Amino acid sequence: MSRSKQRGTDTETKVVRYLVAEGFSRAERRALKGALDQGDVTGIEGVCIEVKGDRSNKLSAWKAETVEEARNAGAGMYLLVVRVDYKPVERWEAHVPWSLMGDPDQMTLGGELEDWQWVRMDLRLAVRWLHAMGYS
Repeated sequence: MSRSKQRGTDTETKVVRYLVAEGFSRAERRALKGALDQGDVTGIEGVCIEVKGDRSNKLSAWKAETVEEARNAGAGMYLLVVRVDYKPVERWEAHVPWSLMGDPDQMTLGGELEDWQWVRMDLRLAVRWLHAMGYS
């Protein structure tokens, strides 16, 4: 296994372990699905989680990939988790589209809601937010 593949597997495994420890007991790494990828983490009904461990910082492309994988999975909720070296997993970045953060009628930024507007938070807060939104 290549070093890059090992890092990706390690990153996904750490995210899943954290999710399980935080009450998402059915969370697990998803087997690769090729062209119809449905995200890296499964086991949270209605949620698609994409995990990135590489250092390329291609956020725009990763967000587009996350949206596509959520469509493939039929998930109404989705987030992108990005590994941050030298920080514990709960402090890694979680990116969520602004439009999914709450009541869409109250989520505009002074105009129309845009798909490209994302919120960045740490994974710890994203987990609390998922629980508050009723996901388990």
